[in-house]
Amino acid sequence: MCCLSTNETTSKSGQLIQRVRFGGSRTPAINLLVDLQRDLGLSYLFISHNLAVVEHISHRIAVMYLGRIVEYADKTTLFMRPGHPYTEALLSAVPVPDPAIKRRKTVLEGDVPSPANPPPGCRFHTRCPYVKERCRTETPLLREIAPGQHAACHFSESVMAGFARPAAGVISPSSPSSTSA
Repeated sequence: MCCLSTNETTSKSGQLIQRVRFGGSRTPAINLLVDLQRDLGLSYLFISHNLAVVEHISHRIAVMYLGRIVEYADKTTLFMRPGHPYTEALLSAVPVPDPAIKRRKTVLEGDVPSPANPPPGCRFHTRCPYVKERCRTETPLLREIAPGQHAACHFSESVMAGFARPAAGVISPSSPSSTSA
């Protein structure tokens, strides 16, 4: 088995999201990676901000925030039932090619903390729509929240089930005002 590490392989492909999400041809670099993965049984550590390509090329995905893994799952689970509020926010920003599909938008407020001086407790608590006092003081452990799905959030099960109540003044991912076509 061989492992190849790639970083921002897609950064020079401005139209890549449209090509992947809308069923068009992919770039030769991505096609080559997929072919090598299939034919040679390669494993990749694929680092990218392009979630459409991550979804296309990956089997398992780790989401990081301020240098820490906040969620880890197979791609289907992660894209269908995110267990961390940051993953939920990232996925809500991915364009959907079908205007009939409505996607809940998660609007993150606040400033991104300094990675050199992260806040105490959960590193995401300064921007989290579900923040509670526990988040400000206690660092959540990366734990299994469903078979094969791990998240570092005190309230992952509630986030996944849609029962988490956002903090006052933050747009809820399930509120009508945050739904768009």
